[in-house]
Amino acid sequence: MNEPIDDSASFGRAHRREDHEPIHVTVPGSAKDPREETAIPGVVVHSVPALHPDDLTTVHGIPTTSPSRTLIDLAEDLTPGELRAWFARFEEMGLLDPEGLRASRARVEWRPSLAMLDEVIREFCG
Repeated sequence: MNEPIDDSASFGRAHRREDHEPIHVTVPGSAKDPREETAIPGVVVHSVPALHPDDLTTVHGIPTTSPSRTLIDLAEDLTPGELRAWFARFEEMGLLDPEGLRASRARVEWRPSLAMLDEVIREFCG
């Protein structure tokens, strides 16, 4: 079960599952009770309400959340310093979109991390 994962197209070398953080997957609009989900080793499933089309994108044919929605989702699991580091990285990569971020934030359901997220958005986006 500890065979290398062949992701050489993305990273140039094979990796072992135990060497990495879990993969987080968002399941929008799922009617299933998330407590009934079968666990998949190395995968964390997040069930969320249906996502707005602007919160979705496709990267290399794989549906994913937009950069703005990704930052909002990261806030749930990060410290303020870690979240600032991700904002800085997205800004460096040209992925920080203040208007898109504010629009995504306005659509998000209540979360305990929103006060921290709002503070970091103000710092980076004014």
